[in-house]
Amino acid sequence: MHAVLSFAVVAGLLTVVPGLDTAVVLRAAVSRGPRNAFATAVGIGCGTLMWGVAAAAGLSALVTASEVAYSGLRIAGAIYLAWMGVGMVAVSRC
Repeated sequence: MHAVLSFAVVAGLLTVVPGLDTAVVLRAAVSRGPRNAFATAVGIGCGTLMWGVAAAAGLSALVTASEVAYSGLRIAGAIYLAWMGVGMVAVSRC
């Protein structure tokens, strides 16, 4: 029971403490307005929901068991992040 209570306290604190997603939404609100901030928040929520659905469907077990699937997901994620970074640098220079 002590372990469950400790986990619940830590999980609650991590839920309440603002993270990187909050910073992204605030940046969108300051730089592009409330409409874009709302779209950013909805996108983050949808991404989190899809991650939960994938985990519930067993995708995380597949990625854990298969080194090829893990490597493919890791490389695809790195390419996507690089593409997003280049896009952000290009926009900030305009």
